[in-house]
Amino acid sequence: MYDCIFEINRYKNTVDEKMISENKKRNFHGPDLKISYLCAYILFILLIAPAGAVHLDSLNNNSCIECHKALSPFTDEQTRLNEIRVNHIKNNVSCQLECHADIIRKTATDNFQQWSDSDHSKYFVTCDACHGGDPAAKTEAAAHAPMKNITDPNSSIYFKNIPDTCGNCHSEELDHFKNTMHYQRLRSTSSGPSCITCHQPHTFKVLKASELTALCSVCHNAKDQIATASVPKDAKTALEKANEFQAEVMKAKDAIAEAKARGKDVSSAQVDLDKAIAVQNDIPSLWHGFNLKDFDEQVQNGIDSAKRAEKKVTGVETTVPSTPGVGIASILGIFAILYLLRKQ
Repeated sequence: MYDCIFEINRYKNTVDEKMISENKKRNFHGPDLKISYLCAYILFILLIAPAGAVHLDSLNNNSCIECHKALSPFTDEQTRLNEIRVNHIKNNVSCQLECHADIIRKTATDNFQQWSDSDHSKYFVTCDACHGGDPAAKTEAAAHAPMKNITDPNSSIYFKNIPDTCGNCHSEELDHFKNTMHYQRLRSTSSGPSCITCHQPHTFKVLKASELTALCSVCHNAKDQIATASVPKDAKTALEKANEFQAEVMKAKDAIAEAKARGKDVSSAQVDLDKAIAVQNDIPSLWHGFNLKDFDEQVQNGIDSAKRAEKKVTGVETTVPSTPGVGIASILGIFAILYLLRKQ
């Protein structure tokens, strides 16, 4: 309809300019000019309005879906969101965002936005994967009917059940986590942490090394004496070492790629790199065992494998920073020996 009005106005302006120009030449004014305008409008209503009406009729059944189907998304994210919108419309869910954007449900809106920005959203892990419910239902009541309250011990998001819910996808992490004191305390006394203690619900963020100390110190501190107070510092150091390992793997990959491009045999180096990559792939599950000593040993094995791979193709030994204390101690030792000799 807007197209029709636009065309009428555009034509009117064109006709106005032409008629005014002609009228000036002919000195043509008064009622005859108004009649000419009226004729022009009638002509366009007869020619354009029926076509516009047919177009509107085709949209009246579901105008939103017709438009959304015709959109040309520029990114994968836009494609995904467009598919969600189309599915909502097909199921007669209002386009007015009544589920996620009204003030009364601000919490739901915030949760939805956090999820939208998360990796779960990118991999199409939707609300029902954790909360249950029926995403194929056509009404809000039917969609939420199978869900249980968060305080219900049978709910998939009851705090004791969260590890098993996450374990439906993250099975290796769950296997390691079940062997920890964290999990045992969670099940027996409800005092242990669960997945969302570290990975916030709906954002599912992965903590950085710099964030570990503050979080772990909530329980592991000198006052509460849970395990040892050094756990927060040890955890931070372990994760920093894992970051160092990632960098070593990248250096080894680049070195092997360059050597291969020069026609050099890299088969032996590739074996070591594959060992490092195997450790790298296990890091997420290893971390959830919360055995920092074992984690540190595994990561160090990975670092050693990556460095061997790099050395085999470059012939250069990876340098290890020297410890200043060793040189100072040697000098002091020499002076001590000289002092003793003089006294004799």
